[in-house]
Amino acid sequence: MSTTNSIDIIKSEIMNQRWKKLENEMETLDLDIVLIYGKGIITQYGNLYYFGGYYPILRHGFVIKIKGQQPIAYYNTRADYYLAKEKGTIKDVRFVGTGDVIQAEDPLLVELANVINAASPKKVSIVGLKENMNIKQYEFLMNHIKGEIVDGTGMVAKIKSYKSPEEMEMVKNSFVLAEKSYAAFEEVIQPGKTCAEIAGEIERIARGNGAIDTLIFIEEGPFFLRKPTKKVISENALVTCYVELIDENGYWVEKGGLIAVGNLSNEMRELADACVQAMEEVKKTIKPGITVGEIAYAINKQIAHLDVKIGIWHGHGVGVDHDIPVISDNGTDVIEEGMVLSVHPNFANAKEEFGASIADVFIVTKDGAESLSKLPYMTYLSQKESESIG
Repeated sequence: MSTTNSIDIIKSEIMNQRWKKLENEMETLDLDIVLIYGKGIITQYGNLYYFGGYYPILRHGFVIKIKGQQPIAYYNTRADYYLAKEKGTIKDVRFVGTGDVIQAEDPLLVELANVINAASPKKVSIVGLKENMNIKQYEFLMNHIKGEIVDGTGMVAKIKSYKSPEEMEMVKNSFVLAEKSYAAFEEVIQPGKTCAEIAGEIERIARGNGAIDTLIFIEEGPFFLRKPTKKVISENALVTCYVELIDENGYWVEKGGLIAVGNLSNEMRELADACVQAMEEVKKTIKPGITVGEIAYAINKQIAHLDVKIGIWHGHGVGVDHDIPVISDNGTDVIEEGMVLSVHPNFANAKEEFGASIADVFIVTKDGAESLSKLPYMTYLSQKESESIG
């Protein structure tokens, strides 16, 4: 059997598992139709890709699942129709419209409503109804679809949050590429280089090895969440480096760490150490049965003695896009076996002059969690030091 055929068989089995889960939920919730919405944006591509194996780069897409029938995928360009037929897993692919991103896709919405209403549904679940759709899409579907309409976003989020062994392997494969790309930071970072130059080298490795979308961050300021600029790396800097990517298998992962360039101030070292220790504490903490709030506590107690600010949330589920649960200070969601979590403590000093952030992905097992990071969380590049910690 060829490798391609093996991959196709595994992909088909995984998609069958997903549809079976959705069909079970439809039966339990007494749903006649599920309409899945998505578009080509990170945090919004996941539902389409999860059930259809394809998502548009820019535009919208829909998948209709009528109870007892095969799914139908809808796009509004012939190009997306062609690519979905080539790359996707749904056999019945259709398109309506010309793909104009300025005008609303009225003909496509009319077609969707007509197809749904022809099935005379009593109850229709729309995935992405309140969180992802724009107001025109929302109002049109709410006003033109017959039967009771409910938001199915949470239903699909629950399905996506548990990974099969095959899916866990795909997450691991994605992370291998993320770490391979991340490893190049140590080789290319140097004082005087711009963040844009450095990110370009990382991007080349990620894209050249199959990543279909990326977010590359490099920042010596307090917070890292911006696209790389022409800002120059200083002689002595604590640099946060991130590689977030979607591998060609569709799975999204996040790998982040710290690189010390030159000599750090005592305050920088203290902040960096707290960030590393927070992640080490997370490693010991994650296991089935604990709440997300307990993970947050493990992070926060490492900075209790410092005057710092937290830049972003502590983490979230990850897989085909961002998943639940969200790791928040007062969160009560319970961690369960089969979940995959991205955890990323992010601190800045009180004056917001510099910051530190790390990201690792954990697969929750029966007794604990497997950290996917093989590289140290912090690396020193100064001539006087060659140690690594984490």
